[in-house]
Amino acid sequence: MAEMPQSCTFLKSFAMTMLSWSVIEYSAKYKATEKLSHVKDIIKWGTDYLFKTFNNTVDTIDTLVSQLGWISGENSNSTPNEQYCWMRLKDIDYPRAVTECHQGCSDLAAEMAAALAVASIVFKDDKSYAEKLVHGATTLFKFSRDGRGKFSAAGSKAGRLYNSTSYWDEFIWGGAWMYYATGNSLYLKLATTPDIAKYAGAFRGSPNYGVLSCDNKFSAAQFSNVLLSRLRLFPSPGYPYEKVLTFISQSDQHNYVLLPTNFYKL
Repeated sequence: MAEMPQSCTFLKSFAMTMLSWSVIEYSAKYKATEKLSHVKDIIKWGTDYLFKTFNNTVDTIDTLVSQLGWISGENSNSTPNEQYCWMRLKDIDYPRAVTECHQGCSDLAAEMAAALAVASIVFKDDKSYAEKLVHGATTLFKFSRDGRGKFSAAGSKAGRLYNSTSYWDEFIWGGAWMYYATGNSLYLKLATTPDIAKYAGAFRGSPNYGVLSCDNKFSAAQFSNVLLSRLRLFPSPGYPYEKVLTFISQSDQHNYVLLPTNFYKL
């Protein structure tokens, strides 16, 4: 989080997902600049933190830590307001608040699952750690599907800094990465379900819908579907997943929004 010592699990998970994806796509570039080891250390720092936010030793959970630290208006005592009083984490010597989510954390849990799932691909050469990542991702994704809701709903403290407007895009985003990490076609089936894509806003006509952010992954119904389009075009999953082809036109539309207006005239 920008210049503040609070730790928002939702934002951190998204950052780790994107960083891991960059390693998968551009590992050769990282190697060429001798940064691959460094970026993998950063990812592992992030995933190790995520492991501390839930019980990663079991198959079913009922609690996640959604935020660490105070923000304005949360505390009525003399505890420093960390939203404005920044200091290095290692210099903090006072008790800090922990915000937990016990149900209705679909967006948070699915994003965390995506982060661990994609990291398992990055660390595939470390079998034990990759297996730990997949297990954690599986547990989290199950939790996201068991109790529907937004972690930022109902005045959640964790949602005051970084809100989440829906969880449908995280279902697609997380489902796509879960499929790539596990090869389980049930995740692919979920990620390509038309109703979920519709609820995620996959078929809206607004030019703003394709802007990737922690709160908008239609980019999960766009970039995640770029992932799914690649899947269909290269290692084809076959029938009945031809419906993935419907996302290609959506990906083209997204590219048209982002690229210069005369790009397709070249």
